[in-house]
Amino acid sequence: MVFMEVITEYADRRTELEERIRSLESEQSTLLTEITGLKEKLTTLELERHATSLANEVEALRTEKAVLEEKIATFSSPMAPSESYQV
Repeated sequence: MVFMEVITEYADRRTELEERIRSLESEQSTLLTEITGLKEKLTTLELERHATSLANEVEALRTEKAVLEEKIATFSSPMAPSESYQV
């Protein structure tokens, strides 16, 4: 009788462990899928931030270029007498 109880305990324990393993494997799969999605989202957000930053830098450089071109253009045009260079 004791032997049968031990076998039943082992069988019950095995069933519990198998259920726990299935549950953990399912959760593992879900977490891996979610982590992959979160990594993709993070990469996209980082790229968007970098693109915005670069766009701002490029716009600032365009403005600086335009200002410099305007200044150069003033030197290329004939100077008014009041603008003449004096030593």
